[in-house]
Amino acid sequence: MVAAVFIASALQLSHPEMAKALKAHSTYKSDPWRRIIRTLGFIYIVIRSNSSERQQVIKWLQKLHRNIPLFVFENNVLVFATFVYGMVKAHELLGHITPEEIDGIVKGIMGIADKLNTKDIGRKVPNTMVEIEEYLRSQIALDSDEPLMFYIWNSRLCSLRTEARKYGYRQFLRKPITSIKLALLRTFVKQLATNVLDHNSIKHQNRIEHAAWWCVRKVHSFLSYFHYSLCPSELTFDGTLDLLVAGNPRMAGVPLDLYREIFGIKEKGVPVNLPGHTLRRFADMEAHLPRMAIDERPMPKIPGFRRDAVEMVKCSYYRGKLAGSPGHPPRHLGVIMDGNRRYSKGNGLVSVLAGHQVGAHKLLQVMSWAFSSGVKNLTVWALSDDNLKRGPQELNPLFSMMADYIREMMTGDTGFSIPDVRFRVVGDRSILPGYLNEVVDKAEAATANNTKFNLQIAIGYGGRSEVTRATKMAVSAKIKHDGLSLEEAVEAVTEADISRQIYSAQLGLPTIDAILRTSGENRLSGFALWESHHAEFAIVEENWPALQQSTFLRSLLDLSKRNRRFGA
Repeated sequence: MVAAVFIASALQLSHPEMAKALKAHSTYKSDPWRRIIRTLGFIYIVIRSNSSERQQVIKWLQKLHRNIPLFVFENNVLVFATFVYGMVKAHELLGHITPEEIDGIVKGIMGIADKLNTKDIGRKVPNTMVEIEEYLRSQIALDSDEPLMFYIWNSRLCSLRTEARKYGYRQFLRKPITSIKLALLRTFVKQLATNVLDHNSIKHQNRIEHAAWWCVRKVHSFLSYFHYSLCPSELTFDGTLDLLVAGNPRMAGVPLDLYREIFGIKEKGVPVNLPGHTLRRFADMEAHLPRMAIDERPMPKIPGFRRDAVEMVKCSYYRGKLAGSPGHPPRHLGVIMDGNRRYSKGNGLVSVLAGHQVGAHKLLQVMSWAFSSGVKNLTVWALSDDNLKRGPQELNPLFSMMADYIREMMTGDTGFSIPDVRFRVVGDRSILPGYLNEVVDKAEAATANNTKFNLQIAIGYGGRSEVTRATKMAVSAKIKHDGLSLEEAVEAVTEADISRQIYSAQLGLPTIDAILRTSGENRLSGFALWESHHAEFAIVEENWPALQQSTFLRSLLDLSKRNRRFGA
């Protein structure tokens, strides 16, 4: 991320018109390190914000730069395209990025380029890496030495030595370990960015440099197995931002000040449990999900380094085994997301709904784990028809949360971690509130042409109800298409006829061939009653909101090894 910011800045500075705009920025030359911290903090907020919050961020940005012509559509596209280029090329240099990941980076970032001004929504922007490179070559001398010269000039302004001399070595070295880590980070970022911008630098590396980069690539390949939220904090974007701030005491309040500035929050409006130097615990930033009426819930405990390190090793092992397994992951994975209520009570959350909200965040993680493991069809059971017998005091807030969740994730302007998700709801929609059905209809329509990943959420679903519905539809089809009487149709209906009316078949999906249940309960509770006839079953003890990636991967590995005989 930091390297991408430097690369993007260098490319923008080599563009004549963009360079004029950037150099007009009041802090670009006078305080470059502060500008970089603010830029990274801004990126963090954009990544973490939901649609409504992002619109507030855009308004603030437009107001702040009203005297700088950055918000012309063509300039917006250039800024985002240079950042995409920096991100992708830095990952490629490190040697571990898949075409799907590149596609996700491009679409996730460029999806914002036409939304900074409502008049630009829907305008054409580069949407693949090939288009990004073609576009940049038309705007910048991409293969010349000019971007590299601008990068070197820019990096000198932000060098460790300059900061130490300007603000005092004694203060700068007050935390020697932090300073050493920061020095290593800046050296790494500078070398990485230089190698991206200077296409000849790799050819001229000596043996020591080649060996060093070989080690970095191996380590990066190891780390790339893990979801960001499971890495030790220093290896995440959050941790990197903290390190950059901690390395210079003068920057301690910059991220928090930026947050207050964007959202117009005074001192009393900032949560009291926040360290002044970090963005990591902002209760208002809910990682793409809309805020609910339960913002008083306590913050979850942050795992220690040792637990994170063990989790990383486990994930690396299981992903390696999955990659080399002679079997294959489930074609269609069903998940019974059980344990939200128990998680709420066990963790002292203010309400059951708080546990459901944590579970909604967990679904985002599980989708990325499944997609990156080769599972392309995922059906999760969110609410059974039996659950609808609960009182309105619990159900109404839950329905509202589901509507906000679906609206934000599927029709909002939030960049999504998995590109081209097709979303659908299965179950008895007639027993759901009208506003929830309306949101579902819009989300299904908005994602109808997406093909890379199929997500089905079962709401108001029951296994017996599904079989009853499928049987009635099979009989009706016999009467309508074959001209049979009711008695004849009932007699003629076969298992194959009923199978064609099951939700998965109607949606054009393969049969659910594996089912994962959380919370340790050893029963299906009626989920996928017809399809579970030959499905493999895995049970994990963790409640749904507490599910760890290593547990999920271990279950997939176990399921991939099963010798499925289909009753033979």
